[in-house]
Amino acid sequence: MTTLLKTAVLALSMLFVSNAQAAPIPATSTSKLVSPQLGLYRSPVGFQITSGGSGWVHAEPPKGNKYIATLYKSPTAAQPGSVADQMRRDLSSKGSVVASAPATKAVTAASLTVRVDELQKEIPLDKYIQKWMKEYPRYGFDVLGSKPFVQNKQRGYVLDLVNREQGKQLRQVVFLKQKKAVILTCRDRIVSFQDNLKGCNKIIRSFEW
Repeated sequence: MTTLLKTAVLALSMLFVSNAQAAPIPATSTSKLVSPQLGLYRSPVGFQITSGGSGWVHAEPPKGNKYIATLYKSPTAAQPGSVADQMRRDLSSKGSVVASAPATKAVTAASLTVRVDELQKEIPLDKYIQKWMKEYPRYGFDVLGSKPFVQNKQRGYVLDLVNREQGKQLRQVVFLKQKKAVILTCRDRIVSFQDNLKGCNKIIRSFEW
């Protein structure tokens, strides 16, 4: 991996240390098998996710972005290129998922990104999360809450974060299997985050691995 929470929660981008135990942010994206009409994404590493009845739009990740495997954006996008633009800024620091450039006046749409992190060795999900949770504050994010859960017999961990200075709120869901971690990150402005969270959660609940 590289540097964690620099891999920011898209702003959630998170990266650190070395490829050994990367955070829920850094990652190596995998090739994609996308079915735009169905909003379905099948990953070569074995998981799949779909937009289902969320109403969100399935889109290709920004060109040249090797960290994001695929993405979905809300139907309330205010500006056509805003999501890609924000992603480019948020991932500017070596693919960081948490660190991001200074906020701009541009109105950005809510988005959900899917990342795949390659780990050098297997590590329990709880330890993987705990190791990096303390790093969020370094990038301006406060942890609002976190908890483990089980979905489709797959253990996961959800974290809610906010960066009040940049006016951003994030929900990050992490799944871990063997030496791979999949990070789903919902991001939006604080003022509209709750309005778009329902659609984002629908996509997250479709995740199967």
